[in-house]
Amino acid sequence: MEPQSSEQQVLIDLGLTLKQARVYLALVKYGSSRIMEIAENSKNARPDVYPTLKRLRQLALVEKLIKTPPEYRAIPMKEGLSLLLEAKTNQYQRVKAETEILQGEIKAEKTGEPQTESAQFILVPEGKVVDRIGASIEKAEKSIDVIVSWKRFSYAIADALAGNVERAWAKKVKIRLIVEKPPRNKTAEQLIQYFRQKPFTQIRFIQDPPETVFGIYDRKEMSVMIVSKTDLQGSPGLWSTNNALIALAKNHFESIWREATENTR
Repeated sequence: MEPQSSEQQVLIDLGLTLKQARVYLALVKYGSSRIMEIAENSKNARPDVYPTLKRLRQLALVEKLIKTPPEYRAIPMKEGLSLLLEAKTNQYQRVKAETEILQGEIKAEKTGEPQTESAQFILVPEGKVVDRIGASIEKAEKSIDVIVSWKRFSYAIADALAGNVERAWAKKVKIRLIVEKPPRNKTAEQLIQYFRQKPFTQIRFIQDPPETVFGIYDRKEMSVMIVSKTDLQGSPGLWSTNNALIALAKNHFESIWREATENTR
């Protein structure tokens, strides 16, 4: 096995794979490059470079330049290390919080005592909300109810959470969605049609963007976006397994669902 450089090892310790570390370091060293050059400089097979670049762009470590053919460049090393360290720290905090919840559940099962309220709430920082929503969708086995803005809905279905939603459909999870009436364009119509073709899915519309954006998963877990009018990654999110809060959200959803319309106009 080829020995790893100290730079590669640091990046791997911060969460990158070896291939991702090689590509990022090659772009830092050689500057903006084409796919073929990246493959050669990073010693990665060309087919591996495409998904690697996609993931590095998702992590905001690499930017795509609009050229023919396209080129890619890395953000400065200092900024990249700071981003990865922040992500690693947030991941640790999230895992720590989830571990505390699990410990509370185990303790409650053994003692028959209810969990403490503090163990039922997790605040997920902005920039990490999409991953957490994806995890909640993956865990759902029966139902997902969501109230969301059109901007967030279109981004999630077409891009960020497309794979998670497809897997939920494959498990026959029932999805109900409330969203404000979309813009009048072909893209919006195609997206709604695509969503409505799914056998376990319903969508209804309200006149204005929702004041509260939230989701309920199997009636066991819920999420609330702290800021309702940003993009999907632009707001922290509050996750809870508190039964009283979930019941309140469920009643609110059902009330809006009854008043919402199936028509987009």
